[in-house]
Amino acid sequence: MSVWTPTTLVHVDRDYDRRNADTRSGSRFGSYISARTAELDEEDRTDRAEFTAWAWRIATPPVMSPGYIDIRPDLSVTFDRDEDGDPIVKVTVPLPHRALAREHRPGYEVGDWEAPYGRGETYPQLWAPAYIKRTAVLTSATMLVPAKDWDLFVPSGRAEQLVDDAQLAVETAARLINEYVGPQVADLLGAS
Repeated sequence: MSVWTPTTLVHVDRDYDRRNADTRSGSRFGSYISARTAELDEEDRTDRAEFTAWAWRIATPPVMSPGYIDIRPDLSVTFDRDEDGDPIVKVTVPLPHRALAREHRPGYEVGDWEAPYGRGETYPQLWAPAYIKRTAVLTSATMLVPAKDWDLFVPSGRAEQLVDDAQLAVETAARLINEYVGPQVADLLGAS
């Protein structure tokens, strides 16, 4: 059964994480966090935006593949900081031509995003055409959603809590992304 809905953009896969962890750590994500602590400055261990962005980069591909955070196959979702240091979520959504207003659609036949043939997935990953026989117009929208006012997890800053803090940070961010950004993506795709 799929976890994806029009508003579920990301999902924490704790079961996969535990099943595939080495026996010592008990968490695959925890092992990745422990191996990358040097990437995080000491003062950033208590900064909710920087800490969550750092943990999110580790929890998602390409660092972890599959990730501790699963991202809906038709989207790209990142959690980062803007130029002022405030948290921001970036969601890239491929838009098939049918999503464009009629007056903005090409007046001639063009190639479009392609889905894997025969899988019947509700939210398939879309690809550029494999064989380009005519002009292809691949449109996408990038949503930049400020998260400054979100109730993000505030890490303890203690080294012995780093793994637990990272899990709570990305799990909180995932819940908030689905809550705040999910309806916006559903509306953009006409699924609201």
